[in-house]
Amino acid sequence: MKGFRISDKNRSDIPENILIERALLKEKLDLIKAESPQLLKKYINHLYRNESARSVNINTAIKYAREVQAFLTDMLERNVIDKDDIVHIDAKDMEDIYSEDIQDYIDSCGSYVQHAKDGGKVIFTNSTKTLSLKQTCIKSFFTWLYKNNYVEKNETEKLRKILSGDSPSVLTLSDEEVKAALELASTGECCVYGRQVLLSRKELENHSATRLRDIAILSMFIYHGLRISELQHLNLSSLNFEKGYFEIFRKRNKKKMMYFSRRTVTALQNYMENERPKENIKPGSEDALFLSSSRNGKSHTRLSVEQIRKLVKKYACRVSMNPKISPHKLRATFATKSLEITGNIFTVQQILDHSSTATTQKYLRDNERAKREVSELINYE
Repeated sequence: MKGFRISDKNRSDIPENILIERALLKEKLDLIKAESPQLLKKYINHLYRNESARSVNINTAIKYAREVQAFLTDMLERNVIDKDDIVHIDAKDMEDIYSEDIQDYIDSCGSYVQHAKDGGKVIFTNSTKTLSLKQTCIKSFFTWLYKNNYVEKNETEKLRKILSGDSPSVLTLSDEEVKAALELASTGECCVYGRQVLLSRKELENHSATRLRDIAILSMFIYHGLRISELQHLNLSSLNFEKGYFEIFRKRNKKKMMYFSRRTVTALQNYMENERPKENIKPGSEDALFLSSSRNGKSHTRLSVEQIRKLVKKYACRVSMNPKISPHKLRATFATKSLEITGNIFTVQQILDHSSTATTQKYLRDNERAKREVSELINYE
């Protein structure tokens, strides 16, 4: 996998595929550092050096570094900073940036116009969630500068709070849509709300070769609420059917044991026994649980995150008629169903690996039945 291999002296219990993926992400972060001023390099090192020396995970570090880099580039283009290249920016330049400059940059990201090649004008807009992320990244950078005495004042403390409005309701699949998605993966057709749903002729060409794999993947999301990265990292060696559990590595390097659903066991065993390739597997993917189909003689490889995302959309978006359904929405479906069945927010919090019940709480559905009963029973006479 791109020249990386694991040392024979490796003593970590983290699977090799996860270690290699982290090494590739570290290369990406190092490329950002190479194009950054010395101050930003130090800040990136503060965010992430390796798994044992970090403030955030590597994906978050990459996101923060890119946002700060984009902000500094904009400060150069607006002549707020008088330097010919971003790599030459120093602490004195940061003192020249005021809250008004930062606020103007964030506001400008909300909606802007660019000229197209055909001479037309294209309008771009960002959500309040995106603007909040940009502001959070810039605030984090300036707070680090201030705490480490690179600047005398933290100008981001004066920024206007981004108003997000009411949080939208969590998007999930209904019970009928979950059943329909599994049926569509199984047979290539289904009926939901009296509407016939079919895979396209092109999709059906390869459907028989991946049908059991797709059912197993949907089942892992629906019955276990996995994150897409957790599912993508699964190996054959992660599974222990005899004892009824499988192991995953969650955020912050936490190795967790998850108990199988009976339906998931059936789906996985059907896939492994009857469909999962036994040969022509690319080196490095031999232990991967979910493999790609082989086309034009190419070797089978571990499914990528993007391939899994497209797979989920192929089935879930069709039955729900909602293009916004994603693997994370299947995780949300599991969360809301779990809370509905158990009523125990603390247990569901542990299963979902949330650091706070506040995160889990957003999956609590309004109890419409209880609200109706109250409206019928309330009486002041």
